[in-house]
Amino acid sequence: MVHPKKKDNLKKLQEQVRKIAESPKNLERAKIWAPQVAHARDHWRGIPRRVDQIDRVPFSIEPENAMWFNILSYDAHDYYTKPEVYLECQLKMSIFRHKNFDDDTAIGKTIPIWLGVPFEPSFFGVGVVFVPNEDPWIGKDPVIKEENDLNRLDFPDFYRSGLMPIAHRMYYGIKELLDDDFTVTFPEWGRSTFAVSLHLRGMDHIVMDMIERPEFVHRLMKFMNESRKRWTSERFKFLGYPIEKGNLYNDEVNCPLLSPRFYQEFVFPYEQELSQFHHGIAYWHSCGNTTPLMAFIRELKGLDMFHVGPWTDFVEANRIFGENTALEYCQNPISDVYLASEEDIREKMIYVLQSGKGNAYTVRADGLLNFTSLEEDIKKIYNWAKIARQIFSDEKVVLREIKV
Repeated sequence: MVHPKKKDNLKKLQEQVRKIAESPKNLERAKIWAPQVAHARDHWRGIPRRVDQIDRVPFSIEPENAMWFNILSYDAHDYYTKPEVYLECQLKMSIFRHKNFDDDTAIGKTIPIWLGVPFEPSFFGVGVVFVPNEDPWIGKDPVIKEENDLNRLDFPDFYRSGLMPIAHRMYYGIKELLDDDFTVTFPEWGRSTFAVSLHLRGMDHIVMDMIERPEFVHRLMKFMNESRKRWTSERFKFLGYPIEKGNLYNDEVNCPLLSPRFYQEFVFPYEQELSQFHHGIAYWHSCGNTTPLMAFIRELKGLDMFHVGPWTDFVEANRIFGENTALEYCQNPISDVYLASEEDIREKMIYVLQSGKGNAYTVRADGLLNFTSLEEDIKKIYNWAKIARQIFSDEKVVLREIKV
């Protein structure tokens, strides 16, 4: 049971978020972003409109949860297991962001439930390790130690497998505490087929399997795709609406872990299959170097936005994806934010303007963790945002000045 005083406090926080969400400034800010369905992602990720359709290049700031826990003084285990704590923290994140970050994030009245990277692997028996003041970790012991172990795995149970009992408890608990004009998004299967397969088998083993046991890898990937499709069908049946576009969280897909040939043979066909199942992919993400893989990723049907991490070539991404897919260009949190001088930041942002070519793209400062002291880290983030606002607020003026 949630204490009455806690419920009253949650009502007050919802009223603050409601006023922010319905404010003229926030409603105007929301026009920068293309319409999209509500996803249960780890962070808010808007899909930007084309630069020639809006008055500025949109940018956003996203601390990782470990930093939010420090900013707002929350316990990580409570956050991931207690509905009232999760909801309170989510509401306070929106309020803090509105008051302190001068970015283009559009504040909404939807609470997405995200239970960390172990969520999907937990369906198959992979351990979940709760760590103080951090997101939960994926257990290190592989479930598939030899080929025959795959035969013993069952398709996930939407109600009982892994973290699913917590997912349902969080969903109903948060839903009960929300006002009628707020919504909660049930957790979704976002991690890619290869990502989950890697954690079931172990990184070293699956790489060697691709060389020595390719048929086994295909069998594992087929099983994982079928598992996701069955689970996702149950999710939408549970929610009572048709299957929508999905996400592919793919940090495990990067070079040099995967060569372009291995991606084309062992990964891409299954991502394309999921794209057809979901009627498109809303967001493809990998923080690693995906430059050599982009020509294949571009062929995914219905891809709305592609993540360009700090190690992926932004110019090449613009060339390959062009007008068809929006880009989310993420800065390196250390070299581009915490350790960057003001001149370094300006140069990087001017490079972005010169490289964007009018396509749909957004710039993010994310992956932000506690680096030095919280006070000093926040100052660095404020400084990055101030310069971003100056540079990105009027692209044409800045580019004209550069040419002069």
